[in-house]
Amino acid sequence: MAGYMLVEQRSFAVPQTPNRGVQPNKRKIGIADFLRELEQEEFPFDENSSLMVTGIEEYLLASRPDMEVTAREIRMKLQKAAGFFNDRLCRNVQIVFRQPLKRGEHLIVDHVTQSIPIYLIFNTPIQTDIGGQTVFISQFNLSGS
Repeated sequence: MAGYMLVEQRSFAVPQTPNRGVQPNKRKIGIADFLRELEQEEFPFDENSSLMVTGIEEYLLASRPDMEVTAREIRMKLQKAAGFFNDRLCRNVQIVFRQPLKRGEHLIVDHVTQSIPIYLIFNTPIQTDIGGQTVFISQFNLSGS
C-alpha cells in the first residue's frame, strides 16, 4: 500500500547495521517546499520521486497559536493531491519526525514544548514494523486510516 510513511529520524538504517531500520528515500525536501510543489499546475512527482519530507514539527510549532488550523490545512492539501500520487504510481512518501511519535487515543509528536497533533493531518495511520522499527502508514487520500 503506497501512502505516507511516518517515521522517526532515529529509525532509519545506518551502514553499521544492515537489515535493521527503515531505508531512507533519496530526495529530501522540506515541508514548506513540498506543500508548495503540490500546488503547482503540473504535478511534479512520479514513481521515481522517492521523497523524504522533513521539518513538519518545526512548521507546525511555528504556526502557534494556530497549530490545529495549520494541521488541518496541511491535511486538505495532501487530500487534494492524493489522486495525483495514486495516478502517478508514487511510492511511499516518508514524513520524518525528529521527536518521538506517540500513539495513545490520538497520534501525536511528543515535543518538549507541547504535543503536536499529527492525527489532525494523518488521522489514525496503521502501525507496522519495518526493519525492526515502528512506523505508521497512511494512504494518500488519508480517509482509509
